Amino acid sequence: MSIKGVPLVNRLQGFAMLAGLLLAGGAFAADAVRYTAPGKAPIDLDTSSLSRTEVKAGAHGDAPSAWQGVNLIDVLRAQGAPVGKELRGKALSDFVRITAADGYQVIFSLGELDPDFGGRKVVLVDRHEGKPLDAKDGPYRIVVPDDSRPARWIHSVTAIELVEASTAEHRKP
Repeated sequence: MSIKGVPLVNRLQGFAMLAGLLLAGGAFAADAVRYTAPGKAPIDLDTSSLSRTEVKAGAHGDAPSAWQGVNLIDVLRAQGAPVGKELRGKALSDFVRITAADGYQVIFSLGELDPDFGGRKVVLVDRHEGKPLDAKDGPYRIVVPDDSRPARWIHSVTAIELVEASTAEHRKP
């Protein structure tokens, strides 16, 4: 069977390719990072009011270089995530999922990030050696200076999501 002279199989393949190209539009880096948290409407992050930091780190055998951005814990704090004295009980099982434009995801527990617990330095960077990130890495990337393997150095970050993970009722002591 054919439609307008083109076999149906070829036409379906064409539609599938077009759909794939349209969906792939989401696979390119976004200009903003979408933040979501339970009970709150999603927002595009604005980190302009947060203190900036610089870390020296290298990945995949590269010499350490300067990365500039904002601490992930400061981003979470600014969005009302339970950190500091509020990080207790059920919130200790919460985690942050970060997603890249290509769908790659990594997670960090709130306890691992919070300075009162693990204090792991994780930076949402937008600059490398003082210059904006290139199209391959940016406009935002996560840098974890003390990870032995840079697998969580996720590039082209499009989303940061606070996830409640507790499966049990918490009883106050």
